[in-house]
Parts: sequence; C-alpha cells; structure tokens
Amino acid sequence: MSNTLSYMIQINSNVDKANNSFNKFSNNVLGSIDKVQKRLNAVNMNAFIQNVSAAADGINSMNDPGMKLSSSLAELKAITGVTGNGLKEIEGYARQNAKTFGGSAADGVESYKLLLSQLTPELAKQPKALQAMGNSVSVLSKQMKGDNAAAAEVLTTAMNQYGVSLDDPIRASKDMSSMMNIMSKAAADGSAELPSIKSALEQSGLAAKTANVSFAETNAAIQVLDKAGKKGAEGGVALRNVLATLSEGRFLPKDVKAELKAAGVDVNALTDKSKTLKQRLDPLNKVMGDQALVTKLFGKENSAAAIALIQGRNSMDTLTKSVQGSNDAYRQAADIMKAPEEKNKRLQAQIDNFKISLFNGTNGWLGYANVLGNTARDFSNLMPILEGGGKLFSIMTSATKLQALWTGIVSGATSVWTGVQAGFNAVMAMNPVVLIVAGVIALVGTIALVISKTEGWGNAWKHTVTGAKLLFTAYVQTAKAQFNLLVNGFMIGINKIQIAWYKFKNVVGLGNKAENTAQIGQLNAQVEARKKSITDGYKKAGNTAMQAAGEFKAAYDSVKWKKEKKAKTDNGIAAPGIPGTDFGKGGASGLGGGGSDKMKKSNESVATGGTKHNYITIKIEELIGLKADNVSGGKDTAKQSGEGVIDELLRTLAMAGSATR
Repeated sequence: MSNTLSYMIQINSNVDKANNSFNKFSNNVLGSIDKVQKRLNAVNMNAFIQNVSAAADGINSMNDPGMKLSSSLAELKAITGVTGNGLKEIEGYARQNAKTFGGSAADGVESYKLLLSQLTPELAKQPKALQAMGNSVSVLSKQMKGDNAAAAEVLTTAMNQYGVSLDDPIRASKDMSSMMNIMSKAAADGSAELPSIKSALEQSGLAAKTANVSFAETNAAIQVLDKAGKKGAEGGVALRNVLATLSEGRFLPKDVKAELKAAGVDVNALTDKSKTLKQRLDPLNKVMGDQALVTKLFGKENSAAAIALIQGRNSMDTLTKSVQGSNDAYRQAADIMKAPEEKNKRLQAQIDNFKISLFNGTNGWLGYANVLGNTARDFSNLMPILEGGGKLFSIMTSATKLQALWTGIVSGATSVWTGVQAGFNAVMAMNPVVLIVAGVIALVGTIALVISKTEGWGNAWKHTVTGAKLLFTAYVQTAKAQFNLLVNGFMIGINKIQIAWYKFKNVVGLGNKAENTAQIGQLNAQVEARKKSITDGYKKAGNTAMQAAGEFKAAYDSVKWKKEKKAKTDNGIAAPGIPGTDFGKGGASGLGGGGSDKMKKSNESVATGGTKHNYITIKIEELIGLKADNVSGGKDTAKQSGEGVIDELLRTLAMAGSATR
C-alpha cells in the first residue's frame, strides 16, 4: 500500500470577508505610512519656514541701523543743503554720540534736525557746534527718560526766548550748555520739572529777557510760583504779568503812585533794570499788609502771584545763587548712565555702529537684501497653501498622478522602509482574492510536504516574531534619529553663530576676554555633544536592524530536514507454530519465511493503518478563524499528521489575522 498522504481543501464561504480583511490590512499600512510622511513633511516644512523667517529677521536686524541713519541724513541734507565731507562729518558725530550716550545714530541726526529747524539751518555749516549742542540734548534727555526730542525742545525754547545770538555757533553751544545746567539744577532743587519749566519759559522768557532778569533768576521765580500753585504755562503768564506791572513805572495810575509813595515805595526802583528781580521786589514788602493796594497795583488776576513772589523773594534769591555755575545736568546724567539698562544701550550702540559700517561698506546694497529676505519670508509662509493647491490640482487633472503621489509618499519615508516598499507595491498590484485562495492552497500544500520532512518550526516562529519586533523598533529609532538630526542640526547652527559672536567680542575688545573664551569652550562642547547625539541615534537604529536581521537568519536556520531512517526489508511476523502440526508451516521454532501471504497483509495493515482509503478531507466552513473543521479517514498515524497540518494552518492564518488588527 502507498505511504503517500493526500490532502483536499474545500473552501465553502466567507471569501468576501477574507478579501475585506486583507484590504483593511493594506489600507491600515498605507494609512500609517501616509501619517508618518505627513508628520515628517510638517516638520520639514515648519523648519524650512522658520529658517527663512530667521534669515529674513537677521537681514532686517543687520540692515535696520544703516537704513534709518541713511534716511535721516538724506532729510538733513534736504533741509541744510550740506553734502559731501560735511555730511559725512555730521554722520560721524551722530554715530559717536550714540556710542557715548546710547541710543541710535539715527536719533542723533533727528536731534540735529530739531536744532537746525528750531534755531537755524546755518548751524550745519559748523559741525562741531552742532555736535556740542547734540551732546547737550543727549545729556539732558537722561532726565527725560531718554526723550531726545523733548530735551531738544526744552533747550531750543530757552535759547529762543532769551534771544541767544547764533552769530557765533560755538559760543551759542556753550550758552546752551549753561542753560541746560541751570534748568537741571532748578528742577532738582525746586518742584517744577523740565517740561513745566519749558511751558513757563514759553510764556515768560521774552518778558524776563526784556526786563533784564537773568535766566537763573527767571528759573528761580518759576520754581517759587510752581510751589504756590502756578504751574507750567500758568506760572509763566503770572510772571510775565508781574514783570509788566513793575515795568510801568511812572505810567502807573496816579492814585496807586500816591499810595506807594505814602508807603515809602520808590516807583523808580521798581523799574530799575540794573537791579535783580529780588531787589526790585524788596520795596513792595512794605505794602504786603495792604491787600487792597496790592490788588490795585497788580490786578485781581495777578495779585496772588505777586504776593507769592514778594513773600518768596529770599528763597528765590537763594535758588538763583544755587543754580548759577552749576554742572548738575552732567552729574545727573553720569549717575543715570551707571544703570545696567544704560550700559546695555551703549553696548547695543556699538553693535549698531558695526552694522552701519557693513551697510555703508555694501554701498546700501544690504537694503535690497532686506527686501528680498522679506519677500522670501512671504513666499515661505504661503508654501503650505501652495503645496496643498499643487497636490489638489495634480490629482484633479490626471488620475495617473496617484501613482506618482504613492511613490512620493513612500520615497519620503525613512530608509528603513525602503526594503518593504517593493513588497507593498507588488502586493497592491495583484488581486487580493486571488492572493488569498492561491496563498492558502500553496501554504497547505507546502505544509503537507514540509511538515513530515522538516523540524524546528517552533524556534523559527519565535525568532521571526523577535525579528519583526526588532525591525519595527529600528524603524522607530530611525524616525527619532531623523528628528534629532533636524533639531540638533539647527541648534548646531545657532551654537556656531554664538561662537562667532564671542570670537568677535574678543577681537573688538567687548566684555571680559576670559569669560568670552569660557563661553566659546562651552559652546564647542555643546556642538560636539549634539554631533555625538546625532551619530549615536543612527548607530542605535543600525544595530537594532542588524539584530533583526540576525533573528530572521536564526529563524531560517532553525528549520532543518529530518534525518531519514531506513525501513527494514522484512517486517513480517512469523505465524506461531504448534508443535506436532504443520499449521503455518512455522513449527514450534517460529522461524522461516515470516508467515503466509495472508498474515503478511494483516501485519502490513496494522503498520499502515489498515486497508481503508488513504486521503484526508479538510472542510473549512469559515476562512476567518476556522470555526469548524472536520477530519476523516486514517487512524493514529493519519490523525497525528492531520493535526499537524491543521496546527500549522491555524498558526499561519492567525499571523495574518494579527497583522490586520
């Protein structure tokens, strides 16, 4: 009888369900790849946009100081007509002023423009005088929160109200410095701040100058009136009216003159311009008790201011002497400039001065780079929309573009996925139903052939599962290494810029050289650590992939061919003999030819499982899960072989089922 065991596979139902399951598996895999690629694309796109934006910001920062200074100088040129070396000299003074006091060179030029417009454009022909006045503006601005424009207005108002001559610009710049110190000291000792002094001078300055009241005493009078509640412009108007009344002299009403004379007040002393304001007010102290006379003399609107000045004349005199010859503005500026914020402003001014040199060195071409950088930023910000629109247009115009899209998605994934791509493309190019039917039939046929010829399938399965896990781990590690490359690559670029900055500080002498060198060392160490992190990430992924390959090789090596045992040529059993008889022709010895032919057939039936049909029918009622299976035919040996086939079939289909979940 033949030892061949035949297998018949009958598939009755649920082919559609199997097909759907395989399609679901395929769609899940493709969807996962698509999600990974979208995330990688998002990271790459965001990094690209950020890099372009950072480059544009860098160009703007490098360009800004030079561009603003150039614009301010062009406006100054238009106002004054100064060109060539004269304009370059003014630019140099503005840049030096910025480095000395902090702020920008463009702000310095704006201060010059205010001085020229408020005083005279002729000052531009004397750059040194303009520089000195600009320095006064910067010094006084320290008491005004760095407001150069406000400081310039205070100084020019004082000079214009007191009619300072500009015929000698150098002398005029010294007068400005003196006035600045007087106002600064008066503001420090009195209650009126610089803006209030300016407002009061706008109303009273010219009258005080005409009455020959010194600038110092005028400031003292403003402080006295401010303390009495006559602040700013109101105090200036009150002072102007009091000075106007004192200057009337002989033109005072007759009754007033008579009353004053009766009180012992010399009217001519009130109008004596050779005397100080305090000396002119002294005689009026005699009539302070006559409220009616004071009101008649100065009028109802100004009587309160007059009384305040008469009563406060000694304080006014003391303050006048205090502010004369003062250097208070420079003292206050020096104290204020010791603050860390002011130091930072001066450091920034030095950096901006270097940027201006770069701008001038490119003859203004850096400004065009600014425009190009901003344009590149605008386009990079639109990239996600443009990219999405391009993909949509590509899909709508031609269905054949879908294949290109698939290729792009797969090729954009990490290198670990490359080995799997060909397999997926081949699978998707075939009919899944055919694959299921042909695959199951071929699998069972192979199992039937191999199961009795090989061994070690348990170890092979174990190594295969381990290898699959390691392969997926390698894929994840590669993705992490790619992201780590993106992040640390960008940070290495930042570190390089920082290193260049500290080296530049050492070259130009900024900061402490030892501290700069220490920072350079730390940054270099960070760069090397980031490089090592990138390298280690890829090494780790590579080692894991090699371990996965080793597991797959071990799985292959675990399956070995069984060693064939040679069957005995005479496996018959001799029929037992009965002494004294010839039954079986065996006699009592049991020796001979191994028994009769009939006995040999019976023996062979015992060994082979009988004389029944030697095929097994496997009826599969449901492909997914194999919920019903029937095995018929054979005895012990056939049953063991059939169970082996079923076991391997179940294990294989279980693998496919787990892959779809």
